[in-house]
Amino acid sequence: MKRLLLLVVIVLSSAVAAMAHEKEHSREPRRDGAQPAQDSLSQPKYDGAHLAFKLAKHDFGVVERKGGDLQVRFEYVNDGTEPLVITRIATSCTCIRADYRRRPLDVGESAAIELTYEPHKMEAGMFHKVVQVYSNSVDGMRLLTVSGNSVEKR
Repeated sequence: MKRLLLLVVIVLSSAVAAMAHEKEHSREPRRDGAQPAQDSLSQPKYDGAHLAFKLAKHDFGVVERKGGDLQVRFEYVNDGTEPLVITRIATSCTCIRADYRRRPLDVGESAAIELTYEPHKMEAGMFHKVVQVYSNSVDGMRLLTVSGNSVEKR
């Protein structure tokens, strides 16, 4: 009986705490004129710099091998609490060039890494290239990939 009573008290106190938390963080204006606390979605998610890509893969599809260079932009944001610095980018072959911002990216700012793939430097066929992005992000090194199928003109 005591265990059941203790369990009921714990469940009720948890429910009351959850309701109080929900009320405290509601978006309705308070009667005393004070602003409600910002929700956790608008706060930085990571303690330290954090490199967050919108997309980290791109498929060029079927491309002509001697049809010219292919370009893609990988947009990213610093959703951490400290400035983000990309220290270097390593590509898996000389057929890929990377252009990126070398200055620190402040909290909440966004930028892009522009990759140029040169299909004429490789044999025709399927390709899958990896780019390593090194930074001071709490996640460490991140990967970007580009792929497709290079064909000879008929």
